This record gives sequence, structure tokens and C-alpha cells, in this order.
Amino acid sequence: MYLGYQNEKIVFYTEKELDPLTYNIDKSEYTDKEYVLRDDCSEYVLKDEAWQKEHTEFREKEFKAEFFETSLGWIKRIVKMKDETTRDFLSDILPRLRVGVPIITYNIPDFGTEELPTQNTGVTVTQEFINECDNQLLNDFYGESKESD
Repeated sequence: MYLGYQNEKIVFYTEKELDPLTYNIDKSEYTDKEYVLRDDCSEYVLKDEAWQKEHTEFREKEFKAEFFETSLGWIKRIVKMKDETTRDFLSDILPRLRVGVPIITYNIPDFGTEELPTQNTGVTVTQEFINECDNQLLNDFYGESKESD
């Protein structure tokens, strides 16, 4: 495999050697090591323990931005409806929920792998769940709640 450098960053990782003039890179060099595209797509980096740690933290951060945790499992913040439209769970769906209604929750994946969150079906809404969602909405608006003195 070949690496293509531009401004001291690896911007290409390819099977064929690259011509610096054609690809507007500073240099090309052979490597027998495995490289991966950084999660922010800024450059290729060596696939090693440092990358794995960075990648795991990135996946966890992305997951927690897309989901929030409840006693019933993780809830997707933006829900795709059957008609392909999207709705915000906390502001659009939560006000219509009632105790005993079925709901889909998710399990947290292993962020150290490419595992995706798995769905939990057969879960029903409880009053505790509704209260947790109300608290999440307040936390999103005001920031993390603090214990009162």
C-alpha cells in the first residue's frame, strides 16, 4: 500500500503508487502497515491502539448525541416514522405517549467494535419512563441537573 502526503498529513492510502504532480501531493511512499481514515475524515492514521482508543471514544460520543438513556433502554432522539418523515422524540412523541403503549428502545453497542445498537421490542411505556423523558427534556434545555441542597 502507498501513502500520499500533503502538508505532512496522509491524504491518500492506496494500492498504487501516486504521482505527486497528478495528485497534488508532496510525496508518496510504500508502507506495509494498515492505515484508516480518521473519524473526522481529516487524514489517514496508523491503525493502532491510539487510533482504536480515539475511534471508540468517537463512536461513544456520537451514540450519546443520537440517543439518551432511560430505565427501559436507550431512546433515539430523532425517530423516523412509517411515512419516512422524522420527529423529535422528546418534543413531538413524548407528549402523546401513555403508560402501557409499546415502544422501541435500544441496547448500547460495544464501541470498541463496529457493532450497531440492537432494538428491544415488546417494551411498554411506564410512568417512570415518562418522568425520565421529561427530565431529559429539561436537562437538554437547562443543562445537566444538579442535586438540590
